[in-house]
Amino acid sequence: MAPYQQVTAGPPAARASADVETPALPAALLRPEAFTHTAHNLRLHETHLSWVILAGAYAYKIKKPVNLGFADFSTLARRRAACAAEVRLNQRLCPDVYLGVATITRRGGAAVVVDGEWPGEPVVKMRRLPAAGMLPALLERGLASPQLFQRVARQLAAFHGRAATGPGVDEWGEPAAVRANWLENFSQTAALPESILPAQHRALIAAFVERFLTAEEPLLARRVETGRIRDGHGDLHAANICVEGRRVHLFDCLDFSARYRCGDVAAEVAFLAMDLAHAGRADLGLAFADRYIRATGDEELRRLLAFYECYRAYVRGKVVGMQAAMPALPPAEAARLAAEARAYFDLAWATAGGLDRRTLVVVMGLPASGKTSLARAVAGRFGLIHLSSDVVRKELAGLRRTERRGEDFGAGIYSATMTRRTYTLLRRRAARWLRRGQPVVLDATYGSLAERTLLRQLAAQASARLVALECQADEATLRARLAAREHDPETVSDARLPLWPALRAAYVPPRELAEVWPIDMTRPLAQATDQALGVIWGAPGAHEDMTLVNRAD
Repeated sequence: MAPYQQVTAGPPAARASADVETPALPAALLRPEAFTHTAHNLRLHETHLSWVILAGAYAYKIKKPVNLGFADFSTLARRRAACAAEVRLNQRLCPDVYLGVATITRRGGAAVVVDGEWPGEPVVKMRRLPAAGMLPALLERGLASPQLFQRVARQLAAFHGRAATGPGVDEWGEPAAVRANWLENFSQTAALPESILPAQHRALIAAFVERFLTAEEPLLARRVETGRIRDGHGDLHAANICVEGRRVHLFDCLDFSARYRCGDVAAEVAFLAMDLAHAGRADLGLAFADRYIRATGDEELRRLLAFYECYRAYVRGKVVGMQAAMPALPPAEAARLAAEARAYFDLAWATAGGLDRRTLVVVMGLPASGKTSLARAVAGRFGLIHLSSDVVRKELAGLRRTERRGEDFGAGIYSATMTRRTYTLLRRRAARWLRRGQPVVLDATYGSLAERTLLRQLAAQASARLVALECQADEATLRARLAAREHDPETVSDARLPLWPALRAAYVPPRELAEVWPIDMTRPLAQATDQALGVIWGAPGAHEDMTLVNRAD
């Protein structure tokens, strides 16, 4: 392959021959002199389709010379067409981010990037977006609010309203096409191991899909007739959303395949809702979907949301699972990818009805025992609504999540009155979500008999299955974690080491509950999460170290 060509016209910088093969391009461009602008903080990111070089105020995406079937960039002509398509399609949503197609050529024997389309290797030129504004970073810092997703929903609704529909688009939303996509998914995941996609998951999801496609075929056909099939974004997950000041950018749309980009708008809404659930923020996903429905008047979308969330989670599991099986992958990376794929398949299973929608999980225990970490992990695996006493308490006090008062135990926002208000609001919110058919995980100490009694009443009134998990750790571990919090600006909890004697004395173990499962939180979080998931599945024997503890004994 000869990606560079002799340039016979154009700017002086481009008038040179080139003989570097495409795979060597990233290393050849990691020099400030390779760019016509100031290029500090040069960084390289790689995906299975592209190399992305961050260079100063800009980013450059180079298509890899690969043919993966669904995306063919194996020739220079195909890469040039793909770059042009990426710019054109993304300018629909981000005209000030996607600046055009530039060219990699040679000057003085070295690779350089020049503006404009010339003979040479094409590259997509973009304005670099702020890393701090990327949605995953905002979610990690607790800065993503329902109001943000209301803005995203309005923006997406407006985009869908003007996006192409009709011939060339509609066929990708036909019932037969939806069924074909699922059959392809099942075929392509047939070889995945049980550790990634258990046979029970696969069977339950397949049955759910068949029931839905049979029962809702008229609805799917009506969606085509009423113009709900659009040439959309196609890859709308958290990593492709950035907040920059007052603007929200929905970037990096799926440009290489109309089949995967075009579809029911419900599938696009479901993608982001699923990804937020996977991040442990199903509440934000539902707020986003609710606002989109209000903006468009598309009430039918609610009937499709779980189906397409299951589809999106299954596809993500498939893609990541295939990556985990790639040869010559370092064992640690293969294990990481396998765990991520399993998490997506767990979410698909839960969304398909594998998890009783009237499930109320309670993660209780002493401060610093790992409650929030476990609750967040469980929420992401099953799409549960995560409600935290630390967050609710700060909200009631009008404080930012990470704002600290340094108050003594039992005083200020930790007074008995404030604690009662906090737990009351937790129960009310849990009841509201359960009435909506959304399973919930409560994350709070629940160290008093009175609060646990009210908790059992809540479960009974909601006809919910109550699953109680008690996070446990030895005192040395708890004290070390409390001490470490003093230097963690992102922690929400105000519990700290000087308060330990009072915190320990106030905690009454839940001996009155008939069934409580202890979770050893001194182990790695992944192991503790697996133990908790086994309990929630209703299969304590799934893990040999799992013991059902009858506290009444």
